[in-house]
Amino acid sequence: MTSMPGELLAFEDKLVWFDLNPDSFLHVEDKLSGKTLIEGGKLGQGPEEFTAPYLSWFSNNKILVSDCFADKACVLTLDSLKRICSLDIPTGKQAIQCVGHNQFIRMVINDKHPFAYWDSDNWSGFGKYPIEKSVSNGYDVFQGIISFNPYNNCLVYSIPNFSYIALYKKEGDSFKEIWEKQLSDVEYDIVNDSILRVNGVKRPAPSAIALTKDYIITIERDSETKEVSITETPEKGRARRFTKAPQTLFVYDYNFNLMKILHTKMPMFRLASTGNDNDVYFIGVKGEFCIGKCAIN
Repeated sequence: MTSMPGELLAFEDKLVWFDLNPDSFLHVEDKLSGKTLIEGGKLGQGPEEFTAPYLSWFSNNKILVSDCFADKACVLTLDSLKRICSLDIPTGKQAIQCVGHNQFIRMVINDKHPFAYWDSDNWSGFGKYPIEKSVSNGYDVFQGIISFNPYNNCLVYSIPNFSYIALYKKEGDSFKEIWEKQLSDVEYDIVNDSILRVNGVKRPAPSAIALTKDYIITIERDSETKEVSITETPEKGRARRFTKAPQTLFVYDYNFNLMKILHTKMPMFRLASTGNDNDVYFIGVKGEFCIGKCAIN
């Protein structure tokens, strides 16, 4: 039983996901059998606990766990979920993601650039926003989804409510923008240097992304077909059910050209890939929460 599955990570022979279970928020699954191998990690404010954990790939079958509400991060072994070390990096109480040996990125939305890059000893900014004008509430408007592939060094940044997506590539000790795309027109009002509202987004940018060897995989709602709901209509006043999530995988090449559309007929809301093959894993809803796999040919 889980309140809501969080992030999903894919390693060579294991999958890792987390929920908000205070006594063991981390779960390691065997890729082939689906068997739960180990659980661990505690939520809290203690020295080895996390208030709002964020998971990231780390080299050599390890997990990087940072805290969105505390200035701390540590590396755990995949086999035992034991702490190897704490990272002596000022995270700024933000989630960080590993992009190489002693190299990390974090989102710093209200700064001049949306990202900060740590290379050995300091943070430096990179990237751009979907609009040129500086606004004071960028943190509220430009929060997005980040996906990084450590095998081809590609980073995708997607802002669903601004219909914006961009790809960067890590080259040496810096990131270079390869392309950016506005997927649909966006109407917004700026008053006193703040974006008050965003209207008319016909096509939100993807809110779940995985980067495989050859493809950018996204979860999106297919506007050309009617996705069939597998559950009853939610009761009035209740929160939006996960069964209303999109049921379609969109497969793009690395120039974001659409290659194929795959209808799973199963609501999905998390994606993961190792990055060195074209298998993609997802968390979906089939009666209960489940983990599935799709091999992209």
